[in-house]
Amino acid sequence: MNMSRYMNQVQYAEIMKSENLQESIAVKAMLKQAIMHTNIIRKLEMHAEAHEDQATIFQKFIKEHEEKRVTAVWRAIEVAEEEKRQGWRFVEDGANFLKYLEVKYDGDLKQVTEVEEAQLQLTTLYDQLYRQRQKREMR
Repeated sequence: MNMSRYMNQVQYAEIMKSENLQESIAVKAMLKQAIMHTNIIRKLEMHAEAHEDQATIFQKFIKEHEEKRVTAVWRAIEVAEEEKRQGWRFVEDGANFLKYLEVKYDGDLKQVTEVEEAQLQLTTLYDQLYRQRQKREMR
C-alpha cells in the first residue's frame, strides 16, 4: 500500500467497504492516533494564523503531523486487512486466540511460533493503546 498519498474519511470508508474490512477495536485505536494528529494540526494552523511571522515554522510541523495522520489511517487499514486474513480480531478475540494456543500446545506457550508470538504481542499492544486512549478521553 502506498502510505504517502493523502487519505480522508471518505477514502478510508471506501477502502474499508470495498475490501469488506471491519472496524475493530485495534483499527479504532489506530484511527484515534490519526484523530490526535488532526487535532494537533488544527491547533498549529490556528497558531500559524495568529502569528504570521512564525507561520513557516509551523507549516513544517503541520506537514509532519499530516504525514503521521495519513500513516495512522493506512496502519488502521493494514490492521483491518490482517484481522480479515487471520480470521480473528486482535483485541476482541485475543483471549480466544490465547486459549487456542494453550490447547494447541498443551499449556506450554514456550512452543508458540514466531508468528503466533507476534500475534500475541500485537493483541496486547493494541489493547493497551486502546485503553490508554479511552482513559485520556474520559478526563
